[in-house]
Amino acid sequence: MRRVSYQFPKSFDCSLLVRKPFSLCLEKMAALSSMQDNFRTDTGAVKREIHLQIACNRFDFEMVTAGSLAGVSEEADFLLTISDTVLRSDSHKPDPTQKFMVKMLDSGNATEIYVSHTTNPQTISSKEAAEYIYQVMK
Repeated sequence: MRRVSYQFPKSFDCSLLVRKPFSLCLEKMAALSSMQDNFRTDTGAVKREIHLQIACNRFDFEMVTAGSLAGVSEEADFLLTISDTVLRSDSHKPDPTQKFMVKMLDSGNATEIYVSHTTNPQTISSKEAAEYIYQVMK
C-alpha cells in the first residue's frame, strides 16, 4: 500500500540513495517521529524538536506510529517539521517552524529519498534536514 500526498511538490531540493531495503528505511525513519537535539550557536543555546508525519488519505498527514507504517510498500510521503527555540536566561525565543516534504521510493535493494522545503523564510536548508534523515539511516 502506498502512502502518498497530492501536496508533494513537482521538484525537490536534494535527494539521497540509501542502499537498504524500503521496509528497513521505513523503520529507521520512524526514529525521527519525536526527536530532540540541543546545540549552541552565536545567539545562544538552541533546543531543536523534530516531528514526523506520514501521508493519509492523499491529502492529510498523521503522526508516525507502528500501526501507520504497517503494510506500507513502494512509496511513502512524509511531512518533517523542525522547530527551534533559542534558550536564554531571560526568555525563550521560538524561531519559525520549518517544514519539509520527504518522499521515499522503493528501488529494489535501495531506497530513493527526496527532500523539498515547503516554508518561507528558509532558516534551515533541505540539505540540513536530509542530514538528519541520513543519520537515522546509518
